[in-house]
Amino acid sequence: MVLTLWSLRPRYTQPPDLRKEYGSISSFCTFKINHGGSFTNTVSGRSYIDGLVDHFDFVDMDVLSVHELDDMMAVLGYNDGGIMFYHFMIPEIDLDSGLLPLGTDQEVIQLARYVLNHKKINLYIEHGNTRVVPYFKSPLKVHIEEVEGNDSPEMNRVRMKRKSIGSCSKKLDLNESTDLSKLIVPYEPVINKKHSVDRENDPFKGIWWGKNLHDVEFFEDEYSGSKESVSEGPWSEGSRSEGNMPDDESEDKDFFVDLENIVDDVDVDMKEFHIHVDEDVEWVQKTTKEASGSGVDFTEGEDLEVIDPESFESPIVDEDNNRERMLRDIRKEKSCSEGVVHQKAFTLGQKFKTKKDVKEYINKHAVEIKRDLHFEKNDKTRIRAKCRGVVPYMSGGPWTKSRTGFKDKTVNMKEGKCPWVVLVSRPKERDEWVVNTLVSEHRCVQSRTIKACNYKFIAANIVKQIESNPTIPANALQEDLIQKFEMNMSRMKVHQAKELAQKHVFGDFQKQYAILRDYGLELMERNPGTNVKIDCYSEPNLNSDTRTFRRIYICLGALKEGFKANLRDFIGLDGTFMKGPYPGQILTAAGVDSNNGIYSLAYALVENETTNSWTWFLEQLGDDLELYANSNFTFISDRQKGIIPVIAKLFPQAEHRFCLRHIYENIKRQWKDKELKDLVWACATATTIRHFEKALEELKKFKAEAHDWLIQIPLAHWARSHFSGRAHTNILLNNLCEVLNGKIQGGRDKPIIYCLEYIREYLMKGICNIDRCNDPLTPTATSLLDQMKRQAQKHRCIFNGVKTQVTTHWGDQFIVNLDEKTFTCRHWEITGMLCSHAISAIWDKIKHGAENVPELEHWVHPCYWLVTWAEVYKCKIEPINGRLMWPKSQCPTKLLPPKHVVQVGRPKKKRKRAYDEPTTQGHKLSKRWTTVTCRKCNNKGHNSRTCKGQGGPNDKRTEETGG
Repeated sequence: MVLTLWSLRPRYTQPPDLRKEYGSISSFCTFKINHGGSFTNTVSGRSYIDGLVDHFDFVDMDVLSVHELDDMMAVLGYNDGGIMFYHFMIPEIDLDSGLLPLGTDQEVIQLARYVLNHKKINLYIEHGNTRVVPYFKSPLKVHIEEVEGNDSPEMNRVRMKRKSIGSCSKKLDLNESTDLSKLIVPYEPVINKKHSVDRENDPFKGIWWGKNLHDVEFFEDEYSGSKESVSEGPWSEGSRSEGNMPDDESEDKDFFVDLENIVDDVDVDMKEFHIHVDEDVEWVQKTTKEASGSGVDFTEGEDLEVIDPESFESPIVDEDNNRERMLRDIRKEKSCSEGVVHQKAFTLGQKFKTKKDVKEYINKHAVEIKRDLHFEKNDKTRIRAKCRGVVPYMSGGPWTKSRTGFKDKTVNMKEGKCPWVVLVSRPKERDEWVVNTLVSEHRCVQSRTIKACNYKFIAANIVKQIESNPTIPANALQEDLIQKFEMNMSRMKVHQAKELAQKHVFGDFQKQYAILRDYGLELMERNPGTNVKIDCYSEPNLNSDTRTFRRIYICLGALKEGFKANLRDFIGLDGTFMKGPYPGQILTAAGVDSNNGIYSLAYALVENETTNSWTWFLEQLGDDLELYANSNFTFISDRQKGIIPVIAKLFPQAEHRFCLRHIYENIKRQWKDKELKDLVWACATATTIRHFEKALEELKKFKAEAHDWLIQIPLAHWARSHFSGRAHTNILLNNLCEVLNGKIQGGRDKPIIYCLEYIREYLMKGICNIDRCNDPLTPTATSLLDQMKRQAQKHRCIFNGVKTQVTTHWGDQFIVNLDEKTFTCRHWEITGMLCSHAISAIWDKIKHGAENVPELEHWVHPCYWLVTWAEVYKCKIEPINGRLMWPKSQCPTKLLPPKHVVQVGRPKKKRKRAYDEPTTQGHKLSKRWTTVTCRKCNNKGHNSRTCKGQGGPNDKRTEETGG
């Protein structure tokens, strides 16, 4: 029974990367089966029409047969016994000349030749009858003479070799009872009718045409005395030329491979090769003649343990060729009695290009075999490595009797005396390194502490793991490495290896500052209109060729143009800290698009969040957006240090809002009443002065101290009732910048260029798909307008010819003037979005016979229109090249990283939590900010362990004693 691994791939799924999926398994491939159709009758330009396509993955050519194809077709639903013809197409050749039949096991072997270089094979199925002429012209067609009797010496030439589980190189003796006339028949087209082969009486039952199938040779003298043989399979010994062996041991290893222009080797039929060769030449058919003459059964591929140089004596053969041939035989992979191939780590004559390759190979081998290999010689021309493992030996002492005859013996351990040694040298400096001396025997025991398994070796083996999971903890990485290599690894060694691997993946923190100017030039070249500014610390010595980095500001040209088309003069400002070895702050500026989404505008990396840094950032931002001192702009911030006086100085006419959440966080530190949150929110969300004053009075009644503290903040900074309508938004929270800081969190602990690229790639991906929208407004604006329509249905209107009185279902009344677009509720004025009162007044106006009244969507401000949204995202952020293609900066000075200032205490990597924000410890909530009650004295403020007998009215001990 053969275990099959192939599986049917579901249709309409993303195709996998076959090279990556199959890895080093060269026999796996994918079948693309075209079925249910037929070929055209055209002479040229043949195609397969009216068919379906399915894929079978993980097809193993080592165990594939025609019966497996039958099972695949049964999975596709062809199990009704219909006639089918199987074909396959040679990769990179069209259907006219590359279509071959696939009806016998020999043709399956021929198909396997192409799997080594092509992991996707096209199969074509014909149903009922075939229109393909090449199907009856198989290149494997042979004529076989029926031989009578089993004593003919020709029978000894029929040799098959296969591999079975649990044994090594079992032979098939065809001289026992197998009739060759039944075994191999002249080629005929195979018609598959639920495959019409009697599997019970199948002569090939038990013979698997797999990886170790050897050639079956037949000689026919009836016609011309020529020798014809079945063409060799792709895995047979005879077909494995030096250049095609899995471990290519050809003499010339210095070749270049152009992966983009791989040319397949042309199939050559070698059946007529020996006709034109003189058989008297010494090497021709030498093995066959010796086998037939002496009657010795020669089995190809046997292990060659000892090489006798005298057997290669020939006056015309070069000794160097003999040496190379002997070395190739020694290097050849051999199978043990269990069928497992053991590859030798070192062989005599093995070559290395550089000294570094030699040392890395020896260190890798030391870890694999768990032996302590030491470099005894390590100079320009020689590298000698010896094993310093611990060797056990027998000595006198108490010992139990055993059948081996050792009595009163004990096992002791001592260092040294292990015979393993390897010498790699080169005669000249320009020559390759060659293995000259090799003793591959080990007498020592394995060890779990190997010097070669250092942090550099570990780092080289975890690069891919760090690249896919950069945040993996050191403890988890340590456990994984210990299980993988079976070595003792300290946590500090794993931590050092992780840092080195991260440096390789993300770049060096210090070296990236030197190429920061090149990165800025690439950004400006690929994205027109981009502004990149780099600020350095002042240098006392003007002739110095180095400058110390201080800040960098980036505003991409596409974002700049898109923001100007947004029609919303509103920007949120915020900062977040860096986590790397060079501390700093990332300052960001973001706006709100037509769909009320985040629209990032500019970002900078500065030394600290100070008045000086915010002044520099806002100056650059004002130059890009063409903002002046009298610009009517609106900013929102968290009241960071220094940002309030900076905005008041640079943009005195601008409106500056404060984030209400941060205001409430300051209130909670003094007053912990939960009702304060609703009262403060009611004050901030009131859109009219009268509603604001009413809410403020309720706050004063509840907590006068909180009321007095809150009104000290200017009302224009946090109350909607005092907002102007220039921003067309009523945002009270700075969530847009908070969300942006959370999105770029993955780049804050990386080197500077990686961090800046992380932000740019995030902004590059933020492209909205506007083509799916059909409404005149954006999706969010449409949803808000529908919500207002539902509320407007509950209102009652009275129209006097000019103005409309709107009464809500709560009893509130507002005045709406549609001609002047004024509303006493001020919702339309602040946001630019129609309120429910305006919608009710428009409907009432239409009800009274008004003509030419625009649709409701036209009353909304243009910043919510779909055309405006499309105009904003019409500008795309362009990709950039890799580091090698960046332009070189002509600046004569070199940029150095900022001065590293060690912060007090342990570096903080987590954000500051709110005053009463719940924290977790594992799977439980923390007991912080909760009151503890002592079980001894029933008093609060301490527990039973810290109780000092304070006593009190609730003391249990006092009640028990009756005191």
